[in-house]
Amino acid sequence: MSENEVDDKLTNSVTVFKYLDDKDIFQRFYARMLARRLIYAQSMSMDAEEAMINKLKQACGYEFTNKLHRMFTDISISRSDLQNKFSAFIKDEAIDLGISFSILVLQAGAWPIGQSNLPTFSMPQELEKNVNMFESFYNRSVSGRKLTWMHTFCSGELKLNYLKEPYFVTVGTFHMAILLTFNNSITCTFADIMESTRLPEPELVKQIQTLVDTKIIVTQDSSIVDEKSALMLNMGYINKRTKFKITTTVQKDTAQDVEHTHTAIDEDRKLYIQAAVVRTMKARKILKHNLLIQEVKSQSKSRFSPSISMIKKCIQSLIDKQYLERTPKFTHEYSYIA
Repeated sequence: MSENEVDDKLTNSVTVFKYLDDKDIFQRFYARMLARRLIYAQSMSMDAEEAMINKLKQACGYEFTNKLHRMFTDISISRSDLQNKFSAFIKDEAIDLGISFSILVLQAGAWPIGQSNLPTFSMPQELEKNVNMFESFYNRSVSGRKLTWMHTFCSGELKLNYLKEPYFVTVGTFHMAILLTFNNSITCTFADIMESTRLPEPELVKQIQTLVDTKIIVTQDSSIVDEKSALMLNMGYINKRTKFKITTTVQKDTAQDVEHTHTAIDEDRKLYIQAAVVRTMKARKILKHNLLIQEVKSQSKSRFSPSISMIKKCIQSLIDKQYLERTPKFTHEYSYIA
């Protein structure tokens, strides 16, 4: 597809986008999908991605695409400037990491990635040196920032040397840690792997089940993985491709992820409406209920179409917080509390 054809498709997409009432929903899901494409380097064209964001910016303003631009900046800095500086640091220190190692440093406030409920995890010994060296380099280079390792978004390439022909498989960090426990023995118990990885039992069951489903490892008793499972490498494993990838669950949107996203959107809408009410009342001081409703709907229409019931709830919440009050004369009139 030529550049002109790509540009035409992007322009047509934005034309359709302009007719959406709930642009904030689009923005949330677009940000999630863009994040995955950037982290896993799945974009067909970075220029096309940036062109789309610029078109959205023209349609909705800087605030709408601010975080999307910051995501691009993080990727650009990480893959060029930061990586080059880290390589120079390793060279100056005369350190041999032993494996190829690259890092993305992402701003917590820009990326739609939750940092809560991260599973406990023990880094494989093979990666400890690399991680420690990067932390040392980063702490010397940047002050006042704390690194939180997002292992669920990391991946690595392993070479399977135990088969008739070598295979190169790209897996998530959890899958990598599980497979590396088989370096010393072709059989391992579930308890052995849990002790090595420190993953919570439900997470470990899910991760091992994926490897069993792909037939890289097999269970000695049942195909269903549980805490009593005995596991072993599939010494007869065959794949048409010598290089392949095992997709991690984090690369797919689950029903729970979609539900959480919609919940987050509702919370954002409430904050947006409350801010609109406060702005309006601060300027007007006293305003009737219907006029306030109309003003809030007018301010929100560029992002979403708020329901009357949601606006009423937000007004009541602000009354409870003593940002405004009903006037003594009319219950359907509000006054701003300075």
